[in-house]
Amino acid sequence: MRTWARCGRGDDDPPASATDPCDRFGILFTFFQREAVYSLGLAALSAYVKAAVPDVRTHLLPVFPHDDPADTLRAAAALRPRLIAVSAMWPTWLPLVPHLRAWKRALPDVPIVVGGYQGIVDPEGTLAEPCVDFVCAGDGEQPLVDVIRRLQSGDAAAVAGLWEKRADGVVRAAPPLVRDLATLPFPDYALFERDGGIGYLKPNAVESLRLTSLPVLSGRGCPYRCAYCSNTTLLDRHGGKGGLLRKHDPEALVAELGRLRDRYHVDFFQFWDEEFLYEPRYARARLGLHHREIGLPFSIFARPETMTDEACRFAAAMGCHSIWFGVESGSERYRRRYLERRMSNARILAAAATARRHGIKRMAFAMVGLPFESAADVRGTLALCRAIGAELTIVSQFLPMPGTPLHELCRAAGLLLAPSAEQQIWPLGTLNVREHADGLSAAEMRMLAGEIMAHLERSNARDV
Repeated sequence: MRTWARCGRGDDDPPASATDPCDRFGILFTFFQREAVYSLGLAALSAYVKAAVPDVRTHLLPVFPHDDPADTLRAAAALRPRLIAVSAMWPTWLPLVPHLRAWKRALPDVPIVVGGYQGIVDPEGTLAEPCVDFVCAGDGEQPLVDVIRRLQSGDAAAVAGLWEKRADGVVRAAPPLVRDLATLPFPDYALFERDGGIGYLKPNAVESLRLTSLPVLSGRGCPYRCAYCSNTTLLDRHGGKGGLLRKHDPEALVAELGRLRDRYHVDFFQFWDEEFLYEPRYARARLGLHHREIGLPFSIFARPETMTDEACRFAAAMGCHSIWFGVESGSERYRRRYLERRMSNARILAAAATARRHGIKRMAFAMVGLPFESAADVRGTLALCRAIGAELTIVSQFLPMPGTPLHELCRAAGLLLAPSAEQQIWPLGTLNVREHADGLSAAEMRMLAGEIMAHLERSNARDV
């Protein structure tokens, strides 16, 4: 088992051992991942809890695919938590459930609260899981602090922002939203420390595996309504993009990046904002400060519509190494009809060429196995990826995410399979929807997956 533990509030506090006799309130953070990576959501919660609750113990216990629930239970119990906080989304939720059930059987008095996209898009279904006590359907900082204070005091009052099982029924609370990021501390990367460092973690650091890379966020939210993405649910619940796309003050953020650079000997920053270039004025101010004060290469996420010549030229001059952007499907017709992605193939190719012209590496995303997607559509996706010629292309298997328009389309058409932990976006080749007219057969999916993987093995540069 790979477990990290922290005791206390300060970044310089020594790690607590699993047998630490202190009686401080202990909160155990957990999430499921295919490999050792960061969870910035849990780091944000840890920072807020440490700032608000004196002498709290925060521990991180990640769960990996081959971990046995009996082993994770021993690790969890040794940390003596008073509360278990889970961050999950649909592909990582079902594999985590057997572990949470084992923990709840052995630790029945320790409440389990679930947040992240899983809690946001499917609070009803998540709370229906017997081992779950609370669900957070929005930003979780203050609700988590409030439930800790309730457990400390023995109060039985409902917690604002949390759905809860109670003896007299279910409490369904409005989803909370932090509108001013200046009210929050920056994420607690100490949560991930092992022997004082974080260099063992590789946050999808394909830009250069030789470098110590750190993922960061300059804000929260996304203004787009892609039909396959949980962000559509967020926009619906919070009344559109107004107030949902929130950014840190550039100067405060750059000061924090400087602290992280020096503490962890960072060589490369990955900005995990879902769309970095959407607000051009903010992006210019933010990157200008980064260039002057930080001086490290970085990567960003953007959309082809925002990858203009001016934006790419400026980003490259400020140190942008690579841009991640979504292709999703090579069929313009399919993208427009089913995905709410209205850019043309010509726009995608032009954006990729613009980035390349300014010396920026291209990292492209695509999906296959979508509802009503034909074999010709998939071959169009492969053809577009070949034409782009990105330094790295990542192709995932479509998985219907509860709460999204494509999930509803699949439900209405009778395409949903029974929920199963085996339904994943990796690896390619197995349909996550029922075979149907105008869609791929299972045999076609397997054959096309082989063609795609052969292309990726020839073209991808994992250390660029």
